[in-house]
Amino acid sequence: MEQTVYVDLYFMINFSMDFLCFYLASRLLGAKLSALRAAIAAVIGGIYANLALIWGLGGAGAIIADLISCALMCAIAFGVRKKARRLPAYILVYVAVSMTLGGFMTALFNLLNRTALGDIRRAEEGISAWLLAVLAAVSAVMTLIGGRYFRRRTSKKNVRLKIAFDGKNTDISALCDSGNMLRDPISGKLCVIASVDAIGDILPKEVVSAVRDGGKSIGALSAAVAGMRIIPTRTAAGGSMMFAVKPESISVEDDRGSYTVDALLALSAMGEISDGAAALFPTELLA
Repeated sequence: MEQTVYVDLYFMINFSMDFLCFYLASRLLGAKLSALRAAIAAVIGGIYANLALIWGLGGAGAIIADLISCALMCAIAFGVRKKARRLPAYILVYVAVSMTLGGFMTALFNLLNRTALGDIRRAEEGISAWLLAVLAAVSAVMTLIGGRYFRRRTSKKNVRLKIAFDGKNTDISALCDSGNMLRDPISGKLCVIASVDAIGDILPKEVVSAVRDGGKSIGALSAAVAGMRIIPTRTAAGGSMMFAVKPESISVEDDRGSYTVDALLALSAMGEISDGAAALFPTELLA
């Protein structure tokens, strides 16, 4: 039995689903996603889907080609050239999202076929574009909700941070927080949100005073710290500003060993950040 496949439609379906999977994976990982890079990766995915269909690969060859294509797409979409060690995690989450999303769409499609809508797929036409869009949207929401719930249940762990600033050092406990996606709008670097009370001993007194008084003494900071940054933040309570500094180094100690990360220190006037920890550490920075 022969079946007609329209390569343009097949490309658009695969492009759309790949782009959606990249977006969902980035949200679950708390990673920054470039729409341009994701689009380029999705184009590669759409082209590969058509080529695989034409070539008719099967067996081990198909599996190897799929893995290479997946790794290439994730490397492009998430821009992991400088963080190659994170690539396996991005690939696993992307594959998990793809499988989950496909499973939800299949289940919803079969469920709709059993309802009063009757047979919503015509044998000669296949699934309609509007139905594909509805199924993809509903499945994406379900995947994102489920992934966020799973992430909240599994990401709560503490690490030790050794921070060096202006020749001084301190050691604090930090809670890994997948919701901490605070970035410097200029450099794009992630921020470790730290209690100024916990690390005040290594900071200039003018910085500590400015953080505690809400910025009233900000005029005294120019001579105190070179490269002091003011970072806009937005929470459920509204928008605000935080002071941030560039430390000499931040070393992380966890169950995987010790390593350094390139991040800023956003200073909070809160005494204790959360659960006995003095800082919120972005999970994206974990090795």
